[in-house]
Amino acid sequence: MDLLEKLVERGFTLRSFPAYERHLGVEKYGCVALLEPTPDGGWRRFSSAGYLLEGQIALLVERGGEKFFVHKSKQLAAEGQPLENFERFLKELETLLSQQGVQQDAQQKPLDKRP
Repeated sequence: MDLLEKLVERGFTLRSFPAYERHLGVEKYGCVALLEPTPDGGWRRFSSAGYLLEGQIALLVERGGEKFFVHKSKQLAAEGQPLENFERFLKELETLLSQQGVQQDAQQKPLDKRP
């Protein structure tokens, strides 16, 4: 079973976002991440995951020692149920991505330390 089938089987919804036509959105618990295909036929996260705020991807940021989900001028305090849902979403998604042998985030790739 490929990753997309596993995602749907585990309750994720596959969707598109007009601003990210070349990427696949996966949504669950009001949270979303964009995936991109890998050269080996798998999938990896394209960017940071976020919380859906009025249909847009609001990213988690820290301001003045407090966490918020922010998209342009809109923000939602990242606490309570929204934050719990976000953390659960990330854990479930990362588990499925790692099961296919793909790194969850391109930024986590090890540095090339060749001379």
